[in-house]
Amino acid sequence: VLGLGGKALMPLKWFSVPQCWRFEAVQRGRKREHYQWNMDIIGESSISAELELLSAIVSFFERIGITSQDVGLKVNSRTVLASVLDAHGVAKEDFAKVCVIVDKLDKIGEDACVAELEGAGVKPEVGRQIVATLAIKSFDELRALLGDHADAAIGELSRLFQLADDYGIGDWLTFDASVVRGLAYYTGVVFEGFDRSGELRAICGGGRYDRLLSLYGAEGEVPACGFGFGDCVIMELLQVKGKMPDLPQACQFVVVPFDESMRGPALRVARTLREGGFSVDLLLEPTRKVKLAFSYADRVGGQRIVFVAPDEVNRGFVRVKDLRAGKDVDDESKQTDVPLDSMLESLAKLQLGS
Repeated sequence: VLGLGGKALMPLKWFSVPQCWRFEAVQRGRKREHYQWNMDIIGESSISAELELLSAIVSFFERIGITSQDVGLKVNSRTVLASVLDAHGVAKEDFAKVCVIVDKLDKIGEDACVAELEGAGVKPEVGRQIVATLAIKSFDELRALLGDHADAAIGELSRLFQLADDYGIGDWLTFDASVVRGLAYYTGVVFEGFDRSGELRAICGGGRYDRLLSLYGAEGEVPACGFGFGDCVIMELLQVKGKMPDLPQACQFVVVPFDESMRGPALRVARTLREGGFSVDLLLEPTRKVKLAFSYADRVGGQRIVFVAPDEVNRGFVRVKDLRAGKDVDDESKQTDVPLDSMLESLAKLQLGS
């Protein structure tokens, strides 16, 4: 973003799916190597950006058959936690390290969390009050606790939930004061995708990070927010819910050269079909054995096989056979000779367009 300077159209919306690595113990839903879908919106300071990101996550879940009864999105704001800590007399300079500790609450439990807070200089009684506050699940409870601090802490979040209802994603969202995200660069709204059965770890997570780009040379704060969505936990979830998609290997044409003299014509046929938008597999070793060609085509999920043989090629044709026509169709009806010089047009007439 900084490299683009002022050339990028703002707000900038983009995504990436990089391969990521991390050094830690392998466990369910967490591996040392994984792919992660990242989405970010840069240059927008309003909660419209967060709404777009949350909507993108919901749309993905819906498209893979996951419902709001299966998963939800916990939403909070660093402003809420800052108000809570301020109400309990915790110094502002301790905010970042307290966030890291309370982010581990679900993993290590209340007692261990209070102990770590004490190690960071927070009195035990204050630590227990902070932990108790993180169990709050409604804005009314939070208002009762924060008093004068409530408006600043809750106003933005309350508006976010109202607009989420308008967007049609309100049933996916839930307020959870314990969600703080451990990374120190978050500055505002934060969120996590979670399995409602409680069986799996966080599915995805993100939030606002308005100060991050200034660490890398930006002049002043650049409003930004985004999320990371790894492939490990969602795969576990799809398996648990019986939603793993069936993705059989398949291609539309398998091109088979009869012998070495037919390799060149077969290459031209494969290229023509690919240029026409078809998925094509080319048998790399020529063969006269029809059974071998059929066996290979079946293993790669070929729908049709294209025989490139001397008799047909010398007449200016190749023979195309339908491998999925069914046993009730006779062999003659399953195959047709297609002219080489008008292959794509002929396939279109046979309603075999890509």
